[in-house]
Amino acid sequence: MRATLLAFILCLTGTGAMAQTDEAANYQITINGKTQDIALGKEYKMKVNGKEVTVAVQQKDILTYQDDWISLQYPKGLQPAFATPDPDLEQITLVTANGNGVLVQKYKTINPTELVDLMLKEVTNEEVSFGYSITEQPFERKLRSGQRVKGKSVELTYGSDVQHYTVAALGGDNEGIIFITMLNAAYDHEDHKLIQLFLDSLAYNRN
Repeated sequence: MRATLLAFILCLTGTGAMAQTDEAANYQITINGKTQDIALGKEYKMKVNGKEVTVAVQQKDILTYQDDWISLQYPKGLQPAFATPDPDLEQITLVTANGNGVLVQKYKTINPTELVDLMLKEVTNEEVSFGYSITEQPFERKLRSGQRVKGKSVELTYGSDVQHYTVAALGGDNEGIIFITMLNAAYDHEDHKLIQLFLDSLAYNRN
């Protein structure tokens, strides 16, 4: 069921969407031409004009991804994973260790608004075949950039297992974006924050 979808996403994106491990000294700071390797959150002593100072680089709790198509925010500890399943299709994924998260696809040659039903069927077909009951309702939301994105939300229920999916799209002449949010109710508290932050911050920059 849900594990199959997660495996599909990770197959396309790799494991970069999972939480990162402890930081190594993967960053550098340069002061007056002197460079030192540093790790996030650690303090270092450096001399500036003969005076010793303490330097530390911290990562913000909320991070931003931005390109010429979209911008969005996500919690630290996650890292966007990127894939290009097709030359005219780019994909960005943010998935937690629980398998919840968001997927955004950028279509360069078609308007994806007609793909909502097809995408929704693809991500729920196995659960429905297994016997999950499904409740569907329209979804519409104003993006941070001002446009309105439209699609559908579904709730899948089988015993105590409850899963939520939303598929929505926005497009213009032969281009656009479509996104999927995935949330298992068992992990609603923490993982819901990722999805809500995505919905609150998503901006579409093409029109």
